[in-house]
Amino acid sequence: MLKVAVIGLGGNGTHKLRVLANCNRVNGLIGMDLDSERTAVVAGELGIPTTTSLDEILTDTAVKLVFVSSSNDAHKELTLAAMASNKAVLCEKPMANTLADAHEMVEAAEQGEQFLEIGFEARHSKLYATIKKWIDAGLLGEVVNTHCKYISSEFWGRNSWRVTSEGCGNMFGEKLSHYVDLPRWWIGAEVTEVYSVCAPTVVPYFEVNDNYHTTYKFSNGAVSHITFMMAPAATFRGDPLQDVIGQQEGDGHVLRFLICGTRGAAETDVFGRTIKRWQFGDSEHGMTSDLVETLTWQPADDHLYFHNTTDHTLDIVRRVDEGLPPSWPAPDAYETTRLCFAAEHSAAIGKPVQMSSFSRENNHAYCFRPSAPSASPRHGPSLP
Repeated sequence: MLKVAVIGLGGNGTHKLRVLANCNRVNGLIGMDLDSERTAVVAGELGIPTTTSLDEILTDTAVKLVFVSSSNDAHKELTLAAMASNKAVLCEKPMANTLADAHEMVEAAEQGEQFLEIGFEARHSKLYATIKKWIDAGLLGEVVNTHCKYISSEFWGRNSWRVTSEGCGNMFGEKLSHYVDLPRWWIGAEVTEVYSVCAPTVVPYFEVNDNYHTTYKFSNGAVSHITFMMAPAATFRGDPLQDVIGQQEGDGHVLRFLICGTRGAAETDVFGRTIKRWQFGDSEHGMTSDLVETLTWQPADDHLYFHNTTDHTLDIVRRVDEGLPPSWPAPDAYETTRLCFAAEHSAAIGKPVQMSSFSRENNHAYCFRPSAPSASPRHGPSLP
């Protein structure tokens, strides 16, 4: 049984409190945010103790596990402070706003032999875990090509910390890191080269890029590509990954992976609520491809299929409670983080980046625009 703390009580942190409140491995729970109005609202709605004092969390020896759900610029400081207080940590992605900070987090975890996992919950999501099962079963053969097409409206708003380079860091870390991480997981080889290009931004108040065409080349010859645009889908008012998925299909919104192997192919389609698998064969005429499996799910299960933070949260609690290591160690998350920064670097310099020479010394949080609009206070604490 564990006492657990959640730092940062925005939507993500509040959801975690709800999940943890119903976990039989948790015997104490506390939420923390610098915003006293927010802590009061959360305490009133959930009946869970809250505080505005980080020290209250760090000095409580009964707290064994901390979920860091703050704004991105506070991830490193909060994670290091929690680990220094001998607490296991789940830190949301991105790890940090610079590669050097992310490296420091990994070093601290390894030197202290402490539990640190990063919030790549897509690996727990049924949509993407199904692809991994098919690959592991040999149904696709060797994966040689993946393509992610992701198009959405701008849903954060001009006053969000996520549109600033200080709070967000960059779009790859904040939004696209899941779709960098998944091909790494599926292909199982190292990335050797990254090439990324961006068109001018469409969203006028963004300090970060709102579009990318990015290609990753793997050591085994496989290639992964991401096409991302934020703004083209015009009519929906909301986050296209959180609700009313059905209203957005056919309205310009797309979040689809095509995964091609030597024996078959697969497709994940968030807005179509489908997972498909094709099997390759041979005939006198030539190569054949047959659709052999189609899976669907109901709207009520959307969360479990493409952003399954619920099962990820429960798995973290179970692992800490049983003294087990993270599902995926911090160095693995660091590699995904390194690829995100490499893509931003490539877009900035206009050339491919060789991963063999890209390290924490490439200490940049690339922003598209030099001037910053005013933004509302960010969720959670930034340590002095």
